[in-house]
Amino acid sequence: MKIGILGPEGTFSETAAVLWLKGRRGGTIEHVELNYYETIVDVAESIVRKEVDYGIVPIENSLEGSVGETLDLLSSENNEGGMRIVGEILVPIRICLLAKQPLGKFDQNASQSFARIRKVVSHPHALAQCKQFIRERLKVKGVEVKPVESTAGAAKMAMEDEEVAALASEEAAKRYKLKILAEDVQDKESVTRFVALSSSFSSSDIETSPTGKDKTSLLLYLKDRPGALYEVLGEFAQRGINLTKIESRPSKRALGDYMFHIDCEGHLEEKEIKEVLEGVKRKVAMLKVLGSYPMAR
Repeated sequence: MKIGILGPEGTFSETAAVLWLKGRRGGTIEHVELNYYETIVDVAESIVRKEVDYGIVPIENSLEGSVGETLDLLSSENNEGGMRIVGEILVPIRICLLAKQPLGKFDQNASQSFARIRKVVSHPHALAQCKQFIRERLKVKGVEVKPVESTAGAAKMAMEDEEVAALASEEAAKRYKLKILAEDVQDKESVTRFVALSSSFSSSDIETSPTGKDKTSLLLYLKDRPGALYEVLGEFAQRGINLTKIESRPSKRALGDYMFHIDCEGHLEEKEIKEVLEGVKRKVAMLKVLGSYPMAR
């Protein structure tokens, strides 16, 4: 089996992939090949081209919200009949400040702790989750902050330059032989939700039958009339189906024109979900099922 993830080695996406595989395979990840890609788009294209069997990508964070790039890929017209969500993984995010040399152990009272750092790099979401730390401990010293494609990519840059520090995981520190200058520098505890994508809704290697604790992801395009969203949500409310997420994304067709991503509890094969989809279908211009899959524990 081949899995596509954001690279290089040591990303949170890799952690998510390992957790997903262990959950499915009883703790073993033997005979699994991890393929690393620079961007979420690259992961998605590798799925469509059948280079990999599955792809693991981030879709939302409890602090920073949804990953728009992933939502846009799923709602793209180019995804017609393509990628489907077949699983989800929750990864607690603990971000560390890493550097090649021990520039000084982190201490709130040590003014020289980060004296040699000239640039801090990380993924935009990681930078956003560490705004307070960056503002209070780094920017006051004139440190440049630069976004890069992944946290592991940031760690790799830090490995190559003693004046560069990375905001990345403890695992990245081990992979790239970096020193941890500060731990848990995120503003608050957070969790990132990752999804496992497949090139088809059903695969011989994935279990998609109901487990009793499932989630179904939908994509809607509403008819342009007053109360359209209210009517759609009413279909779920009348049947007591809980919505775990609802978010609008630009349709890319015109300003003010949106599509809606909805996650609800339940599986596509369950009677209540079948009924609600029939009801919703009559009230929208387009309805697409992005997948039914076990909820992350």
